[in-house]
Amino acid sequence: MMEKFVSFIEKTGFNLIAVIVAAVLGYLIIRNLLKQLKMALLASRLDNALVNFVLTVVRFLLLLALVLVCLSSLGIPLNGVVSAISAATLAVGLALKDILSSVANGIMLVLNCPFKEGDYVEIGSAAGSVKEVKLMHTVLTTPDNKQVMIPNSQVFASNITNYSANDARRIDIGVDVDYSENPEKIRKMLLAVANKHPLVFEEPEPSCHFNYSKASSISFNVRVWCKNKDYWTVNWDLNEQLTKTLIDKGVSIPFPQVTVSYRKEDKK
Repeated sequence: MMEKFVSFIEKTGFNLIAVIVAAVLGYLIIRNLLKQLKMALLASRLDNALVNFVLTVVRFLLLLALVLVCLSSLGIPLNGVVSAISAATLAVGLALKDILSSVANGIMLVLNCPFKEGDYVEIGSAAGSVKEVKLMHTVLTTPDNKQVMIPNSQVFASNITNYSANDARRIDIGVDVDYSENPEKIRKMLLAVANKHPLVFEEPEPSCHFNYSKASSISFNVRVWCKNKDYWTVNWDLNEQLTKTLIDKGVSIPFPQVTVSYRKEDKK
């Protein structure tokens, strides 16, 4: 083995040095190209969450091409290398099929773009703001600042609800009052509160409808529209203001009631 190694060095000594220099220069060129590509991607319409994903794929392909060129320059037949890579790819593919599935689905996410960085989404049982789409998983940040990493295969197979896709959102608030109250009076009272909020849209205008009767109360549904970014502000404000208005106006707010009756039996 030592003799073969020495013979290989004697035959390819100068060529080996040239290949090493070429490999270093090639690596520097690739790194510079990736920087330029990153700047171009950031300046394009491609979402920031997908930029790192694209850069990772391009980096892998360029480095693989550099390795193959260097091996070819050393006189190593690429047919054997390609065959070895194919066999290794097949073995790795069988062992890591779930990971490769996540990578493939990550590419589909890039192509379909169901969400972008900063969007608040619900993916299966997880919900949060999109932080980044990586090669094998998507990263979400929950409202309480937890980081959730979901495999791209699971993301692509799940129902995705994007709450940030549209500029406006509708808010539905349920209000319960006692059966003794006048439904029309209550409806006008609730509408007046909804119309006064400065962040509520005038068009579509707020609405309030009798919803249904519960065991201990009459239920109303107050429906308003607002900007997506104002959703929680309007939701919290209206819940507080509607409840406060009912209390200030002396409206009876019911609570669950149970009537218990008993029968007294005569003693024999």
